[in-house]
Amino acid sequence: MTEQRTAYRDVFASRGYPALYAGATLSMVAVSLQVLAFSVAVYDTTRSPAWSSIAFAAGFLPQVLGGAVLPSVADRVPPRVLLPIGALVRLLAASLLASGLLGLGGGLAVVAAAALLQPLFSTGQSVLVSRLLDGDRYVLGRSLFTVTSMTSQLVGIAIGGATLQALGPAPALLVAAALQGLSAAVLAVGLPALPALRADRGRWHTAETLRGYRSVLQVPLLRDLLLLWWAPLGLFVGAESLAVAYAGARHASGLLTALLIGGPPAGALIGELLVGRLCLPSTRERLVLPLLLLTGAPLLLLALDPPAPVAALLLLVASVGLAYELGRQGAFRDALPAGGQASGFGLLSVGMMTFQGVGPLLAGPLGSLIGPGAAMAACGALVLLSALPLRRVATGRVPRATAADTVGA
Repeated sequence: MTEQRTAYRDVFASRGYPALYAGATLSMVAVSLQVLAFSVAVYDTTRSPAWSSIAFAAGFLPQVLGGAVLPSVADRVPPRVLLPIGALVRLLAASLLASGLLGLGGGLAVVAAAALLQPLFSTGQSVLVSRLLDGDRYVLGRSLFTVTSMTSQLVGIAIGGATLQALGPAPALLVAAALQGLSAAVLAVGLPALPALRADRGRWHTAETLRGYRSVLQVPLLRDLLLLWWAPLGLFVGAESLAVAYAGARHASGLLTALLIGGPPAGALIGELLVGRLCLPSTRERLVLPLLLLTGAPLLLLALDPPAPVAALLLLVASVGLAYELGRQGAFRDALPAGGQASGFGLLSVGMMTFQGVGPLLAGPLGSLIGPGAAMAACGALVLLSALPLRRVATGRVPRATAADTVGA
């Protein structure tokens, strides 16, 4: 039987997916706009780069804590209820920030509270994608969300830059709130009325999520797949976090600094489109290890401190390799314990958030010691070294999960 290449039109033909995609896209643009506007508002108030950085981090770090306890709730709530609630929570947060009544501490608390709840809604979205799509449509559907996330960052920054320059932070935050409201409406109207995955009405408690994580980690294949996604990505983000420092060390212009910052999302977007759209499923599986090596190898040349345009190109090429994750998405979903979709996707998300936070924490001090270029090269070397213990799962030379493996504990 001839292997068929899945097209984007096949994904969008699935009932409910167009509404999910549209609602998620609106929300991602709004989040990017909110992060930018709030960071600028904090800097305008404090004139402190440190506080501006804290404002940026407040939208991400609490997700690690929320991801440790909340994702299992996603199995208990119908998606057409859960996902619009998520958009409304983000609408409320943006509206409160726009009011200007909270002060610095109150604003940070609102951002942190919304971020704390975000893993619940992210897990609900991931679970719904797995319910709406099957086979290779699922892989391509997940890829579309990655592509859209990269594009939304650029669109949100563009909208935010124009709005901030013309009107200031508060109106930009109101635009973000309006986009979240539109997202909630699209999701509430367009999603199918699917039931919750768990029919029981027993009381939920925080240990439920941790038990679910344990059942996922008891499957060897899932452990290997999670490490395959977490470790190289965290190391690459560590190198990416030094882009501004590299530009400063090279006395780069504002345009070149923007190119250095924009290289990784642009490269990741290119990789997702090329590998997700143009490659057959079997080809994507064979490309996992080569793409993983591509993620680290170009970074080694940054040890030579090349000119900023060359460094930007190296970052872009390396980030194309991040598309390696596409080749194992189907295997991850298929190996999840019965009834453990929320736990599996929740653990994947919280691990990615954690490693993306740890990477810069390690790379920053290293960059201060040996210079940004050398530290970025060291991150690339570590990506290549991580491929050694991960090569079996990267090449698919591991046994598929058996029925016994996938029974939750």
